[in-house]
Amino acid sequence: MSIDKIFHIMKKDSKAIFKNPAVVITIIAIIILPSLYALLNIDACWDPYGNTDNLDFAVVNNDQNATYNNASYNFGDNVVDKLEDNDDFAWDFVDEDDARDGVENGTYYAAIIIPENFSSNLLSINDQNPKQAELTYLINEKTNPVASRMSNNAVNQIQSKINDEVIKTVNGVAFNQLSVMGQTTPQSSLSQLSYMNSSGVDNYFYSPTEVTKEKINPVDNYGSEVSPFYIVLSIWVGCVISIALIKARYLGESLYKPLELYFGRMGLFLVIGLLQSTVTIIGAFWLGIEVSNPGLFIGCVYLITLAFMTFIYSLLSLFGNGGKALAIIILVLQISTTNGIYPVYVMNDFFQALSPYLPMTHAIALLRNALLGVYWPTFFTGVYAMIGMIIGTLIVTIIIKEKFDKVANKFEQALKDSGLF
Repeated sequence: MSIDKIFHIMKKDSKAIFKNPAVVITIIAIIILPSLYALLNIDACWDPYGNTDNLDFAVVNNDQNATYNNASYNFGDNVVDKLEDNDDFAWDFVDEDDARDGVENGTYYAAIIIPENFSSNLLSINDQNPKQAELTYLINEKTNPVASRMSNNAVNQIQSKINDEVIKTVNGVAFNQLSVMGQTTPQSSLSQLSYMNSSGVDNYFYSPTEVTKEKINPVDNYGSEVSPFYIVLSIWVGCVISIALIKARYLGESLYKPLELYFGRMGLFLVIGLLQSTVTIIGAFWLGIEVSNPGLFIGCVYLITLAFMTFIYSLLSLFGNGGKALAIIILVLQISTTNGIYPVYVMNDFFQALSPYLPMTHAIALLRNALLGVYWPTFFTGVYAMIGMIIGTLIVTIIIKEKFDKVANKFEQALKDSGLF
């Protein structure tokens, strides 16, 4: 293997690019496309739960007044009043027929129907057989899978708010009764009861438990949370686009040994990959993605790019069009299996077992540490995985390149002879 010949191939590739305007335009497109894939997806996911005010949600109130301790209540009206001041969704207050038709035809993503006996059931606590109030929740799950989950969350919140109001009403009455009882007790008992208003017993009745949320590595928006997945995915996609459009085999192959061809053309692919990542990095900062450590982020993106491009280019160099197919197959396996969006532990046993052996699993974990907060053991595991991927790929390719080259050439020639490829 001659180093001079390797550099000779690199020099000829550079001249070939800048001599032909069509080639320059194509290379620019190859460099820009992967970053657009990442940035557009991240921007689209930036704050999906903050944009639910555009989702149409129907509300039907059929509730009738109910009496409790000589007072009249209509919790359905209370719900409507609260929703009118709520901008989480685009609430539309309609009759039941319109709501059902709207959910069926897709006008509304979901609907809540408050029945006639809603208040009376809520206030049946003094009855011998108290009844649980029910809301009817209509959801057309074929309309959109994510919208249905958002609507579910809205209904849970509404249910929680209604429960809070009922608890306040019933406990308020009970507490007043306790106060009245206290007026008939000895002075010491009354004093003790008074000391308990001042210590917040009424708050205890309204909210017996409280939850304090403590965030570790807080992230302000969903777009930043999913950015490690989309950036890593775009790097892999960028490598696939590159090998799909640029030949790995040099025209003057008879003049060079297989490994000279391999290393000579590798330079072009690596430069393109690094330029792709540079555009993505610039776009990430422009978009405002949270970056806890800019230096680590930039270094990790470049390291992942070198690892992925070395691996995918080597597949192409070794197996020709078969290598392209392998790169796509591995991509498909990684989309849902690498802990990028969904936790890997919600997948079936096969994908859970496969996940540790997929490159994107470690790349996403590495980039997540660089972007959203470093945990050094996980960070270095990702670094070692990427470096190991580069070294392992080069060793395997050097060992088998010459043996596979003739087979790959025959395979590609057979494809050309078919007139289909």
